[in-house]
Amino acid sequence: MGEDASALGLGALIDHSVPGRRLYGCFGNGTSKKCSFFQWYDPEPPARYSDIIRRLLETNEGIRSENMELQKTRQELLDGLRRLQQSVHETREDLEATVAASMAMEDNMLASVATTRRHGVVIILMISVIVLLVLFPIKVAS
Repeated sequence: MGEDASALGLGALIDHSVPGRRLYGCFGNGTSKKCSFFQWYDPEPPARYSDIIRRLLETNEGIRSENMELQKTRQELLDGLRRLQQSVHETREDLEATVAASMAMEDNMLASVATTRRHGVVIILMISVIVLLVLFPIKVAS
């Protein structure tokens, strides 16, 4: 091409139907503007390159597919982790409530033991007084 392509309203475009090849065409090419100019910018690659590009595209598609599966698995793992964290949180709350209830029961039992000891001391004193009264009766003067 002897003239500057951009001066003619032409530009190098990427043709995605032919991987890696660029072409010259009118900016209106493929639209309602009337322009049918078309010329490859890049030389045609050797046949071997087409095979390599095809295999690379297939590999890329496989990697994309695997990446999507990995993202799905990652999301499932994150969801599972959130459920486990919630379960741990709920279990911790239950455990704290159980410990608090157990401590309250222990406090009640200790208070009950103290009360029982006091009652036991009073009972022993009463028995002692009764024994003393039986052994050493008090004579009431009449």
